[in-house]
Amino acid sequence: MFLVDRPDGKKVRGRQALNAVMPYMMPGRNQSAVYYEKDIDLENALRHVRAKNLSAGEDASEGGSEDRYSLFGLVLAAAVRTIALKPQLNRFIHGHALYQRDRIVISFIVKQKLTEEAPEGSAKIFFEPGDDLEIVSRKVNEAIAYVRLMGEGGEGERIAKTAHAIPGAKALIIGAYRLLDRLNLAPWALIKTDPLYATAYFANLGSLGLDTPYHHLYEWGNASLFMVMGKLQQADGRQGRFGPGHHFVNFKVTLDERIADGLYFARSASIFSRLIARPELLEADLEEARIQIMGEAENKEGRN
Repeated sequence: MFLVDRPDGKKVRGRQALNAVMPYMMPGRNQSAVYYEKDIDLENALRHVRAKNLSAGEDASEGGSEDRYSLFGLVLAAAVRTIALKPQLNRFIHGHALYQRDRIVISFIVKQKLTEEAPEGSAKIFFEPGDDLEIVSRKVNEAIAYVRLMGEGGEGERIAKTAHAIPGAKALIIGAYRLLDRLNLAPWALIKTDPLYATAYFANLGSLGLDTPYHHLYEWGNASLFMVMGKLQQADGRQGRFGPGHHFVNFKVTLDERIADGLYFARSASIFSRLIARPELLEADLEEARIQIMGEAENKEGRN
């Protein structure tokens, strides 16, 4: 690598020897992938979204407003806050080195319409660690509206069509970009528009009424997390974790185990679940939420 740091992250130094060796033993993201799933109770989250929309004068059944709250927006707010509280989730492997991303970046697919035939594009949003539910919801709504306005694929699709129309251009452009990226010389103007250069990639299959598959990580880009959110389900009493009639969603996560250890991931998943169960913490100041979440964790560990 020609440069030590990158436009989207800084190299992590002082790593333990075993962690530093792992990228040499498992050079690819999918060679290093760990798969995790969890059902999360959404009863409080759904009530919170309905209450926020009612207080804002919004009909929760209608879309299109930048001020509207949604379950997906709340889930992304929980993800942003989890990453802010557990910053090692915002790391990635490039070459054989570990990098700390300097922004929280989440990408997801946007369908033009909720039909099989409708084209789709990718949204990519930059968040600050202190962004609360209101700010995250507004950014998500604006991004969705922008992608739908831009049409199929957005800016990336137009670049791809141009390259596809020129004989030999695809191999030349991709090869040149890979070389620049390998040397940490890829321009920020390109990185910031590519949805696969992100902290996490989300797929909200619940909006299509679908169950959750496990998804691979992409070798292109540097996203270390892929999260799939399934359809809303209702407990029938046989699920011991939820009360009868409670709504829940299955999440499946694929992650690159080289960026952190198993205990770190487990505690991060616990924080994510608790933030969804207590959505008022998504509206609190980040430090206040940190005190409450971390305090609960310490009390729980003390009882065990």
